[in-house]
Amino acid sequence: MLKSFQAKQPRLPSASWAGQAGVTGQPVPVLYIAGFGRSGSTLLDRLLGSTPGIHSGGELGGVWPLGLVDDRLCSCGTRFSCCSFWRAVGSNSFSSLRVHEIDAIVRYLHKVLPTRKVWRIFSRRGVENLVSSAPANFLDITARLYQGVRDASSEQVVVDSSKLATYLVLLAQVPSVSVRVVHLVRDPRAVAHSWRRPRVTDPDGRTSMPRFGAVKSAVVWLILNVAAERAARRLNLPYLRVRYEDLVEDPAGVVGQLRSAVLGEEGADLGEAGQRDDEGIDLSVVHSISGNPLRFRQGRTPVVEDADWKAGPRSRKAIVAALTFPLRWRYGYRGRG
Repeated sequence: MLKSFQAKQPRLPSASWAGQAGVTGQPVPVLYIAGFGRSGSTLLDRLLGSTPGIHSGGELGGVWPLGLVDDRLCSCGTRFSCCSFWRAVGSNSFSSLRVHEIDAIVRYLHKVLPTRKVWRIFSRRGVENLVSSAPANFLDITARLYQGVRDASSEQVVVDSSKLATYLVLLAQVPSVSVRVVHLVRDPRAVAHSWRRPRVTDPDGRTSMPRFGAVKSAVVWLILNVAAERAARRLNLPYLRVRYEDLVEDPAGVVGQLRSAVLGEEGADLGEAGQRDDEGIDLSVVHSISGNPLRFRQGRTPVVEDADWKAGPRSRKAIVAALTFPLRWRYGYRGRG
């Protein structure tokens, strides 16, 4: 079901990785969900966060533009600036930042994170330029953010579903953060279908999720999935690939295997907050500022495969299938759909 964590020179110990969380001065363990949007990253994030010892952080890379600048809704339903969780994080992480420092970080991320700039991580010089062009205190501020999130949540491991390989490269440069990569993939034909749907808005009526055509979706699917693999390999980060289809078929099994990999537990399940029955999985309140609107969902939530794409036009599916071969084939998506 899952491809095992692999790395030539892991940056994390092979045992008791999360056990470091309570030791002062030790790295903050981060489980980074990489890949392309509309692949189930928010669902996986929420499921992991429903289990003991793991905090569902959402897309933490969005804290700067969407939280500190736009003051968007936290997934708990209150504004970022009013949320008690983020106030606790900010007391140690960014309460002392000046406006010009926040603006510098937002401008930098806006410049380097777009998909058209992902080519920079494919060469050593590109990575060096990416890191050297960051604001002088960026790595230190980022370190304080993740430390603050872990401390405020009182959990051992922080999940970050930011997905972008470029942000993964930046996060891996922070000495006080230890990263493992969960590369979440989904059939590109399903992803293309999902990106064509009407925009879904947050409870406040705002949205940051665009719409893509089938061709663009297929090309970006290729680029970002290759980039996720390449970044993890270049950085020698422990890496594991998960398929969305396997996740929705057996969420407890996939989450249990992930927990075993990162916490060293045997047979870990979804826990009391995430018990599954015929009506779905019970999702508790989380505090995330960016991601799919699923981050706002609470209570019983069905976990079933979104298979509407299979009834879509054959011509569109054929185009996406052709553009994404052979990576699609290597990931196991070989049926006609």
